[in-house]
Amino acid sequence: MDKIHKRRGGDAVLKDPYLRKIDYKDPNVCPNCKAIYHNKRWQFNDDLEHEIRLNSHYEERKCPACRKIQDKYPMGFVFISGNFIDQHKNDILNTVKSEEQRAIDKNPLERIMEIAKKKENQYQIKTTTDTLAQRIGKILHNSYKGDIEYKFSEDQKVLRVFWSRQS
Repeated sequence: MDKIHKRRGGDAVLKDPYLRKIDYKDPNVCPNCKAIYHNKRWQFNDDLEHEIRLNSHYEERKCPACRKIQDKYPMGFVFISGNFIDQHKNDILNTVKSEEQRAIDKNPLERIMEIAKKKENQYQIKTTTDTLAQRIGKILHNSYKGDIEYKFSEDQKVLRVFWSRQS
């Protein structure tokens, strides 16, 4: 069964506090992950990084994703449960990691911070964005069926996704 609990009242679009805190100069190279801020967007581009390092003055400040990881500030949680995981753990985790890579290709600030086993047949995934948590929930549901529930925080830009499947 699919359930979506949306934010009620107030601002329907909540802002990411890590995108507003620092005014990044162009160009900026993240010293941790080497993401580049150029032309008002973040990207991974080895050729551009090489060119920037050789030919221009640039700043080195951590990107919002690396700052969230450092501060342990997830904006998305995916809870995976059910005895279906027993037989399909590797497939499920590979699906999750592949979805992260697809997300990173579009937006390098969308990353998995942690995948932790909580109990037998229960995992928790922390993400740097609510969008990535939603993408992971959707791909798990589309790939493996099961039950999914989305819970949006009413006052913060945080999403909790609960996916479960029994054998």
